[in-house]
Amino acid sequence: MPATAIVHAGRAQRALALVLLAASLAACGPSGGSYYPLTAGRWWHYAVETVVLDDARQSRFLLQNAGLARGLDGQVHLQISQTRSADFLRAEGDGVLRIASQHPGMPGPRPDEPPRVVLPQTLAAGTEWQVRSSLALAESRTFEPRDRIIPRRLPVALTKTIASRDETVEVTAGRFEHCLLVEGVGEASVPADRGNASATIRVSIREWYAPNVGLVKLEREETTASTFFKPGRQRWELLDHGG
Repeated sequence: MPATAIVHAGRAQRALALVLLAASLAACGPSGGSYYPLTAGRWWHYAVETVVLDDARQSRFLLQNAGLARGLDGQVHLQISQTRSADFLRAEGDGVLRIASQHPGMPGPRPDEPPRVVLPQTLAAGTEWQVRSSLALAESRTFEPRDRIIPRRLPVALTKTIASRDETVEVTAGRFEHCLLVEGVGEASVPADRGNASATIRVSIREWYAPNVGLVKLEREETTASTFFKPGRQRWELLDHGG
């Protein structure tokens, strides 16, 4: 899940619209892992709270499965959001891989090399995998452009782990039992004070997936002991789902 969403207009949006049309004409394929359903027509509506520089903002985020993407071996599912972004997903055992993504402003899908593991093939407690991410919540206390973190999308590598397969979660959409809990951690060293110093940003993330529903809750924090930066956090909560 992205920590930020950007909306652009132009040629890439038209190209993406054609991809979505092709997907809507494709037949439904296998649904993928039960913790991340890929069945066409499924949708999820989330409440999102983002805190950056102590400024809390509330938003809503809608995801929908759009069916199989044509021309990609008949096993790639398309998931789109209200921001016109799209993820190209493949079921892999009990898990899901993202093989490409597309955002407004891009001329076409950008492959993930190697594919990004959304959930691993084996969902046993203790299973670990690596995910590439970007810093998107911690930010500089100053307005010096060279010190800003978020606009530069600085990379951070996360180690994710299946922490539990029997969590109970209560959110607006209801009470969900036997949920999968995924925990992730990572650190990135970033320049500070106009390049005269450096600081470590620590990222921690927790994701809860309900059987036959998908993601129901997410918490992400970016913290640091440095006085040059302020920590940030984000919370996702499922409001409703269907399809």
